[in-house]
Amino acid sequence: MRKTRATLAVACLILTVAACDHKPAPLSQQEKQIVTELTANLKTRCVGRYLIDMPGEAVESGYAKIQGVSIETKAMTEDAWRQEVAQREAALKATKSRDAYPFLYEAGKARGENTYYFIHRGTIYNDPSRRYIEGYKWDRGYRFLLKIEAYDYLHPDQTDEPIVQKMTVKNGAPGKSAVVFSLLEKLRGRSQDDIPTEAGVCFTGGFLPAPAGNDEEVNAGFFNPTHMRDVIWSVFTSPDLLEDTTVSRHADSAEARAALKAMNGKDVRKGAVELSGLKATEWLYESLKPGDGRGDTFSIAANETTSRPATPYFSMELSTGGQYKVQGQFEKFDPPSLTTSEAVALWDAVSRTLRLRPGAL
Repeated sequence: MRKTRATLAVACLILTVAACDHKPAPLSQQEKQIVTELTANLKTRCVGRYLIDMPGEAVESGYAKIQGVSIETKAMTEDAWRQEVAQREAALKATKSRDAYPFLYEAGKARGENTYYFIHRGTIYNDPSRRYIEGYKWDRGYRFLLKIEAYDYLHPDQTDEPIVQKMTVKNGAPGKSAVVFSLLEKLRGRSQDDIPTEAGVCFTGGFLPAPAGNDEEVNAGFFNPTHMRDVIWSVFTSPDLLEDTTVSRHADSAEARAALKAMNGKDVRKGAVELSGLKATEWLYESLKPGDGRGDTFSIAANETTSRPATPYFSMELSTGGQYKVQGQFEKFDPPSLTTSEAVALWDAVSRTLRLRPGAL
């Protein structure tokens, strides 16, 4: 299972659920106040082809992979982008191969305004057939960095090798370069509050106009940089992931039961959830966390066994407590920033807003 699913632990046997569930206590007045403050300013965020309302102060990070090309963004000025590209070009040109073949094969403007690209060998230790294609673009205050690997067995000529002779395509660099160029031409910068109305894929700092299709995935995370830094949301969506089970059924598996027992964990809630036009399942549990503290792990997924371009898979996880690296130093959150009752209330306020973005397909 995908990473977000693999981190889930386990529920009790169906026949004994009532005996082992860890039902959160009713909210105290102080807890109600905390939840009210957290949910008073929910903001709509676009992830993939979905919308979900997150606490307004939560900062988004993440990346996308579309048509095999990884896409990262960073907020910066146009001047900073030009300086970054110039420094990258200088570094690549200064790198000398350990053999007779070039290290940097191509560099120059790609397709569209404010674009640039490089094709190089990655490291001096790589075979001369290896190619790394990097694409850069600046748009609306964001720098895009696109990367994909390819091979070229024609430059230098290695077609006398038996394994190369069996290959239908002996130079994959032109085809993959064309994909990168096409993406660079279409990508546009996007702030967190910018919700597109046309068909396409949202990811952190960017948007790709495109009809519903395959070979796309988006990973996003949301966290508060100033307080409650252990309250972390992780989101993943892709039309290409098709599970053979659901979150709630996985929670009842022998593997999950053993994992939850090892973490001294308890169920909070699990089962089917009806959202806005979506069928989903969820599993909420409390357990030991890294660093020997305790915390909550809540997960939900939609279109688990029916994922396709028109109904892409979506999963989200909320984690509290544990130990995290903050500004280069490990910080332990014990107790977690939210009680289980507060976490459940926040989870319900956010997770129930999941819906397909109008016009996204």
